Amino acid sequence: MELDKYFKDGVRYHLISSDDDNVVDIIALYFDWALRNNKKCIFYRHNQNINELEFFLEQCGYNFNFLVEGGRLVIDSAYDYFVDKKVYINTHLLVETIKSALAEGFSGVAIVADRECFFESEYAEDKLYYYEKKLDDIFKSYPVSALSIYNIDKFGVDGFFAITHLNPNFIYKVINEIFVHNKDIVSFSYEETLGIVYTFLKRREKSVRENKIFGFISNLSTEISYKRDEREIIETTLKYICNTNYASFGLVDLSPSLEQVSDIIAYNVPEKMIELYYTQQIKSRIEKYFNKVKYILINTEDVEERFKEILNKYNIFTCAILPIKYNDINFGYLWLASRDVNNTLNENAEFLYKVCETVAKMILQFKNYKKIQDGMLLASKLQALGELTGGVAHEFNNILTPILGYVQVLKDKIDDNELIKYLDMIEESAKDGAKIVKRIQEFSSRRNKVVEYVDIDKAIIHSVEITKPKWAYEAQVEDKKIDVLLDLKSGAFVEGIVTEVREVFVNLISNAVDAMPNGGKIEINSYNEDKYVVIKVKDNGIGMSKEVLSRIFEPFFTTKNERGNGLGLHIVYNIITSMDGTIEVESRENYGSEFTIKLPIREIKVKEKENTLSCSESNSLKILIIDDQVHVANAVNEMLSLLGHDCSVVTDNGEIEHVLKSKSFDAVICDLAMPGITGVEIAKRIKEQYPKTFFILMTGWLGKLKEEDLIYVDEIMQKPFSIEELRKAIEKIQAVR
Repeated sequence: MELDKYFKDGVRYHLISSDDDNVVDIIALYFDWALRNNKKCIFYRHNQNINELEFFLEQCGYNFNFLVEGGRLVIDSAYDYFVDKKVYINTHLLVETIKSALAEGFSGVAIVADRECFFESEYAEDKLYYYEKKLDDIFKSYPVSALSIYNIDKFGVDGFFAITHLNPNFIYKVINEIFVHNKDIVSFSYEETLGIVYTFLKRREKSVRENKIFGFISNLSTEISYKRDEREIIETTLKYICNTNYASFGLVDLSPSLEQVSDIIAYNVPEKMIELYYTQQIKSRIEKYFNKVKYILINTEDVEERFKEILNKYNIFTCAILPIKYNDINFGYLWLASRDVNNTLNENAEFLYKVCETVAKMILQFKNYKKIQDGMLLASKLQALGELTGGVAHEFNNILTPILGYVQVLKDKIDDNELIKYLDMIEESAKDGAKIVKRIQEFSSRRNKVVEYVDIDKAIIHSVEITKPKWAYEAQVEDKKIDVLLDLKSGAFVEGIVTEVREVFVNLISNAVDAMPNGGKIEINSYNEDKYVVIKVKDNGIGMSKEVLSRIFEPFFTTKNERGNGLGLHIVYNIITSMDGTIEVESRENYGSEFTIKLPIREIKVKEKENTLSCSESNSLKILIIDDQVHVANAVNEMLSLLGHDCSVVTDNGEIEHVLKSKSFDAVICDLAMPGITGVEIAKRIKEQYPKTFFILMTGWLGKLKEEDLIYVDEIMQKPFSIEELRKAIEKIQAVR
């Protein structure tokens, strides 16, 4: 477009720029006209890139450096021009500039002035009106023309068109096409032109606003993508809003409810403002409005005098309070303040409301993702723990098998009642150890448990005795006194595993002791209520916070640091729920905690004890025992011999074939894990050669065997096993003979 006809002395234009286009090409075309007409060019720049102006002037045939060095082009600061020198008041400075240029031999002056910093300082329409009227007089009296740059994205479409009556001439660009409205050179009426341009710019403003939201959210998402928690996400959002010039400073109150003590995140907020927030109970003043409005806007001129004084002190023009909320979930309130008279929060409030809503949604998604991530991490930990405990438990079963076997053999061979009493205690401990090992194995393998009827009061008493070294002896060493008071009135039986039931109360008592660093009292009560037995375990220790209380049954959650692994209460919860029971907790910090357990009562019939070691000589079997663990093999041999059977022992794989050929056997008892070969492979070989031989597989592993492996195995015995369990397995052989 040919622009020369629009440029002449005495005419000034509003040049509409934007964040995307700083219209330096139009400025260069204007200076080209001015230089060809011997005008002195003056550019009062704000953020424009001088390199761009140099490029476009070179396209017009000028050497930028020669223009500057020769004084034909002057580059100066718009801030210095409008803010420091206040030319809008001291208009004589403009007249002096024109006269100086004329004295230098120029025919006039062509001025480009960016007015953004003018509006950032102390813009008021009456001052602008006064300035424009003064310019009218100056432009009529002297050979001067001008382009006044307005960034439409910062000043706003409505703000710009509100001042067009002061100067109706303007230039704007759509993509690469330039449009000029000059009141003296028109194709349309002034009103028609304004209507067309206004509609176009409003559409563009809407598009820019939407793009701004998308861009802002995209950049913000990048900023918060690596944050570790909700607080960091909100803190980053606050900083990002302030650093992108939507606000001068702000704070976030992470406690949206009046009942909660304010938890503040602040950014660049003067200390006096934070003090004001706390002392004047501002939170309670505004909270009632959020049931009626989406957000709250505050203009300094509209507040009480005591608040206005403080706001004016920090040059605050507008404030906004916005909820960080999505649906009905509120994470807090965002408080923003702006010192920019032009870029007020009023204009950006709707946009910032959408930002807060999006951030709240991000936090929800982050928390859901974190929950899934934590679940996956936990599953990974449990899998690793299961693999570890599976191997460890197998080794422990091999250790417990000879202990349990030899104890039972000894009991049959001695008559000393006192020694038998000690052997009973060893046997019971070994059985408890075996059950605990099976519990450990459940981390890596699910298996149906064999339940029994448990005297609940007796289990509690045993648990108290088991923990006595902790609450009595250790407490004395630490110079504190802990009393355990029992009031057991239930007398009921529950269905479960006695070892697990004891473990429940051992865990609860141990935790209660840990919660009383200065000593205290533990009360355990039991009574029957309807069809349930109710057990209450209460202490007067340090108690728990609401946050801790909400997580105590989570695996690996602990407040004991290196003293705890976070599995105790998780195990307790799983045991109680597996028994169709419930467990609830009440706790107050500095007052103590109370656990309430409810378990269904079971009616039982007492059976007479069977004689487990009876075996007639006519039922004696020839049995081959195969196990690379010599002490295990010998223990099984002793147990079978006590039952009256003829046994041979093999601990080396290479001897199996030789022993089988030298002697016939009614049954083979073989370990699953043999060096270089599995018990299943041994079963297959034996069954192929001696199909009538009964095969019993021993294992300390709780894993599930494949169906195709079981076709060669007649019976599986879980280590460690008792003589009674061994006798029952042998009876199955005798039944099919």
